[in-house]
Amino acid sequence: MLLIILVLFIAWLSGWCIFYRLPFIGKVTSAKRFDTNVSIIIPVRNEANTLPKLLQSIQRQTIQPREIIVVDDASTDGTAEIAKNLEAIVYSNDREHHGKAAACWLGATKAQSEHFLFLDADTFFQTDNSLERLLQEYEKRGDSGLLSLQPFHQTIRFYEQFSFIFNVIILVGLNTFSVFGEKLKAAGAFGPCILCSKTDYFQVAGHKDMPSGILDDMALAKRFQKAGLSIHLYGGKELIAFRMYPEGFKQLVQGWTKDFATASRATNPFILLGTILWISGGVGSVLALGTEQWQLALVIYCLYVLQCIVFAKRVGNFKPIFLFVFPFFFIFFLFLFLWSLIQTYLLKSVTWKGRKIKL
Repeated sequence: MLLIILVLFIAWLSGWCIFYRLPFIGKVTSAKRFDTNVSIIIPVRNEANTLPKLLQSIQRQTIQPREIIVVDDASTDGTAEIAKNLEAIVYSNDREHHGKAAACWLGATKAQSEHFLFLDADTFFQTDNSLERLLQEYEKRGDSGLLSLQPFHQTIRFYEQFSFIFNVIILVGLNTFSVFGEKLKAAGAFGPCILCSKTDYFQVAGHKDMPSGILDDMALAKRFQKAGLSIHLYGGKELIAFRMYPEGFKQLVQGWTKDFATASRATNPFILLGTILWISGGVGSVLALGTEQWQLALVIYCLYVLQCIVFAKRVGNFKPIFLFVFPFFFIFFLFLFLWSLIQTYLLKSVTWKGRKIKL
């Protein structure tokens, strides 16, 4: 039985190995005003309830973008009119190809600036100098390549707490936040927030002619890497945030299952193995409470709780009290991942925002 406890402890340690760090973009470090020759491009589909918060947060920035472009992808809820009323430039994606990638490409072809910042409509800047900090960091990185942030996850209702584990796995799955750091090749980028130069974007053909699947962010990152351009990934805490799936539990399930199985294929095998070990150990720590070594199992369980609290603070405003029952979140993730596998490899389609998308 002591061997089981040892394995569970190793599984707990693997969690620190796969999610060793998460860098954040710091404060503005000089009085220099950075070039604001940037176009913000926002692809939208039925985002009437979320878009205003983003546009208003942009209007409060200490430096203003040259233009805000909203590309409407056949919305039916008046999203385009709302965007126009908030002084955004609106284009309608009337082309044969629909979807986020096509909308991003259309927006980029219309943009006039030397830098493109692609933002999802459900994101918003948390501080008034967020845009300035983004541009400063990009300049520090040589004004080249792709800079991407995973927004800090804001939650309000109870069911949103189930997103905790998915936020962690998204970050872990991109490889670069492990003990190996950037020695491992980034598996992709974060779709909600991507900054790049116009030159680099068109050099790699950006979002042009991407398949109508889901993972446009991973495809874009691969195009940058193939061209020898760097990928820089960060957490969005205290800079940019989002509230995902506010419409209810059903939307949360659809959102998290639509691309997880596909995304896992790009994860480094060592990171994938560590993730499996970590999740298995978390579930196993509960089962071990019923053994003769329940005292040691309880220690492991408590270590997992503390670890989950640390991880949760990195990715969102998740309530620590709910993490005392973290195994429920782990099991929920396993069920949704299984459903994602079924959709991806058997059904070969997912449903999202009223559209059936073939994979």
